[in-house]
Amino acid sequence: MTSFGKMTYVMNKPTIPSFSDLLKERVIAEKYIEELVKYLKKGGQWRDLVDELNRVSTTNHKASYPDQGLTITAYDVVPSSLTTKKLSKKEITLTLKAWLYYLELFNHPERLESLFATNKQKFKPPQKSTNKLLNNKKNYIVGINEFSLTPQGATKSRTKRTERFRQGPFIKLGNQARSIFVGSANPDIWGSSMAIASMAMAHCLCGIPRDGFFSDPNRQTDLAINVIKLLKNSPILEGKSPEIKQKLFKMWIHNLVGVLEANPKKAKIRTTKLYKEGIRSFRIYSPEPGLGALQTLKLLKKLEKENNWEPIEIFVGQVVSTKQALALENAGATGIYLGIGGGGRCTTGVRSGVGINWPQLVWEMRGKVSIPLLVEGGGSDYVAQSLSLGVSAIGVTRAAGGATIESPGGVLYFEDEKKLWKPYRGEASAGMKAMGGRIGPFGFIPYVEGEGTRAYLEHGRDNVPTILQKLNLLFGDAVMALVFQNAQSIEELQKMGAKSLRLSGEGEVAIRHTH
Repeated sequence: MTSFGKMTYVMNKPTIPSFSDLLKERVIAEKYIEELVKYLKKGGQWRDLVDELNRVSTTNHKASYPDQGLTITAYDVVPSSLTTKKLSKKEITLTLKAWLYYLELFNHPERLESLFATNKQKFKPPQKSTNKLLNNKKNYIVGINEFSLTPQGATKSRTKRTERFRQGPFIKLGNQARSIFVGSANPDIWGSSMAIASMAMAHCLCGIPRDGFFSDPNRQTDLAINVIKLLKNSPILEGKSPEIKQKLFKMWIHNLVGVLEANPKKAKIRTTKLYKEGIRSFRIYSPEPGLGALQTLKLLKKLEKENNWEPIEIFVGQVVSTKQALALENAGATGIYLGIGGGGRCTTGVRSGVGINWPQLVWEMRGKVSIPLLVEGGGSDYVAQSLSLGVSAIGVTRAAGGATIESPGGVLYFEDEKKLWKPYRGEASAGMKAMGGRIGPFGFIPYVEGEGTRAYLEHGRDNVPTILQKLNLLFGDAVMALVFQNAQSIEELQKMGAKSLRLSGEGEVAIRHTH
């Protein structure tokens, strides 16, 4: 009999199969998860997971504090007959089993060997490429969808998918090894402790939002506290040695990113509160160009030194030029986010007339900027192309978190014409600004730069509504990128992929997609 926290277990945790068997052998994998569920039910952790999902299942955000809950504002367009519906016990059970399966897969001992090995390495920035594909496009903005790759590596043994997945693929992103996918700052997706904790346990950076209800620094801090509580009681830590438990938990904590304004005074308040609760990674987030990001970065470095803090990571965006990137690197930035206005719900590019030019920015910065480049706005739809350009990490929002049980609302959904959905709004949408109290005279909201829409539930044996299954599909894209360039690592893909990048015509783009 062993104890962990307040929970006592009367049976041993089942022995995990090999990575290959867990990934590919249905009978073995499903039997393992069934035994794992029995084990967690004995100790009470299964009940705690279900309770957590139900805790945020409300349309009253105050009742679900410190999580956002399922919320509609006066600025969201919804039918008058709008109703809510909870998933059935059967659907919740199936989805939680999938959630456990992917967490076990992502934290498999064989995969952790690769994570820890990558953790010992130094970050290797991609060098300037000799490929001339953008030489004649200086006055033309090229979208990420206009790039494609030619396959490589026919003269050596093929790259095996399972092996690449076993190896992550991980990259040294900042102070530690991480996945190449990072959670954005969007509260409709990452406004719940369950969503953020799931990403952190999958070795992904994930933002603790500052928009919407989290405009209140105390509420943002409370969200961080609750995420850390979930990580401490993670079922994935059970059965692991004290050394591995401590190592994993520390890495997970460092995947939590406090999102800050590019305003020294406001950022100081948030950073101080979040640091006190254990947050060591931060993102200075300003959609507009200006000196605020650099000034805020300098302030955070000053706070770190004056207060004798542990080293903190500071990711900064949105960066619009190589000159700005180099200034931030010289001031101590850990990594930089590039570009303006990209994303499924963002209308900044539309309203400002600014092109989504981060692909060209990434290409221009190769060999000049020595810290990781992170992108949002289309990168998750074109993983191979983004990495080949020189990107080190790709922001995900809808692609990972839309209408999942971990996102705000838990197992509660809105129902309309027998379809279940959750709100999905841009960070600068009217609804999001309203939640943050940013309403002007007569109820007008100036400078709306985002749309409000819906993320519909997709549920079935091969598609259950958990962030981790969506993330698994993205890992699959990264693995396929490595396989068809016959690359052994992300660094090698950045080097080899740069050589094989081509600009595509409309015909090639059409034929490459299903038709």
